[in-house]
Amino acid sequence: MTVCNLCPESANLLRCVFSGQNAPWPPDLSAEVFFQETVAQGMAQLLFRRIKEYDCLGGPAELIARLKETALRQAAAELRLEADLSSLLKAFAEVGIRPLLLKGTALAYSLYSEPWLRPRCDTDLLIAEAEREQAAVLLLRLGYQPLLETEAEYLGSQKSYSKTGMGIRFNYDLHWQISNANRQFSTEFSEKGFRTVLVPALGEHAWTLNTVDSLLYACFHRAGHFSHSGDRLIWLHDIHLLCQSLTEEEAEMFFSKASQLEIKALCADAIAVAQSWFSTELPARLAALMPTRGSAEAFTALLKPGGRQVGIKHHALLELQGLPTWRERIRFLVQNVFPPSEFMRWRYGTSSPLPLLYLKRFTEAVQIFLRR
Repeated sequence: MTVCNLCPESANLLRCVFSGQNAPWPPDLSAEVFFQETVAQGMAQLLFRRIKEYDCLGGPAELIARLKETALRQAAAELRLEADLSSLLKAFAEVGIRPLLLKGTALAYSLYSEPWLRPRCDTDLLIAEAEREQAAVLLLRLGYQPLLETEAEYLGSQKSYSKTGMGIRFNYDLHWQISNANRQFSTEFSEKGFRTVLVPALGEHAWTLNTVDSLLYACFHRAGHFSHSGDRLIWLHDIHLLCQSLTEEEAEMFFSKASQLEIKALCADAIAVAQSWFSTELPARLAALMPTRGSAEAFTALLKPGGRQVGIKHHALLELQGLPTWRERIRFLVQNVFPPSEFMRWRYGTSSPLPLLYLKRFTEAVQIFLRR
C-alpha cells in the first residue's frame, strides 16, 4: 500500500522504529527530507517520544532537536486547544446540543497517553441535522467564522469554522452526517446504532464513539481518503492502537458489525496494513477477519489505486448506487456537475465568467467517468 509522499528510505526507517527493530540511519537520507515527511505523516511527536524512551534512532543531532522542538510546541498548543474545546462544548450544552467528537481529537484524548502525541488540523463535531442552524448561530456568536462553503444536499455534509486567539487558530468541522465520504455508509452506520462513551479528560460534555465503533469508523475514514492520497501513517497508527485496545468480546462485536455494514474486506485491509507498520498484536477474533481482505464487497472500490480522478469516480458511483430512486440520482449528478454559483467561485477561486467555469467542470466530469 502506498503512503502519501513518503520516500522508501524514510518509510523503511519509520517502519523499523515503530516495529521495534534496530534503525541505522541510511547514508543517502537527508535529515531535512526525513523531518518534513515525518511531520506530514503526523508522526513527529510519536517519533520523538519513541526515541526518548528507547534510544532507537541514531539520526543526526539536529534532527532530534527539531523533533523535540515540534513536540514541545504541540504540547504547549494543546493546552490552549483543550481549553477552547472544553469551553465550546459547555456552550453547546447550555443550548441543548451535545456534539459527538470524531476522529483525531476524540482519539487524542481517549486513546493516546498524551493528547499532544496525536496532531490534527481541526476538531470534528457531529450534530443532528436539525441542529445545524442553532449550532451555526452559537458559533458565530462566539466569534468563529465560517469557511465560504456552499451547503447543498449532495455536495457535502459539513461546514468549517475557525477563529484566532492566543496566537493559534481554533478550527472546527461541524458534521451532520457521520462520514462525508459516503451517504449510504453514514445512514447504515447510524441506523444500526452506535454507542457513545464519555471522554473524561475533556469534561462532562465530551462524548465520542466507543472503541468498536471508533475502529469501524477509522477503517472507513481511511478508505474514504485512500484513492485521493494513499495512506497516512497517523491514521494507520490510530487503527493500530484501537485494535490493541479491543477485548475479545469487543473484537467479536466488531467482526459482527463489519459484516452487517458489508465492510469486512475494507476493515481487514486497513488492519493488515496497520499491522505491517506497527506489528499490531490482534485479538484472536480480529485476526480471523484477515482472510476476508480483498473480497468483493462494494466499498472495496474505495481502495483501488489510480489517483484522484479514479477516486472521485468510485466515490460517485458508490453514492449513486446507494441512492434509492432515479430522481435522487439525477439530483446528485446535476448538483455535482452544475453546483450553485457561489460554490463554483469558492471551488475554483477565479474571476473567469461562470459559463466557462461550468464548461470546465462538465468537461472534467465527463473525463472522470470515461476513465477506466
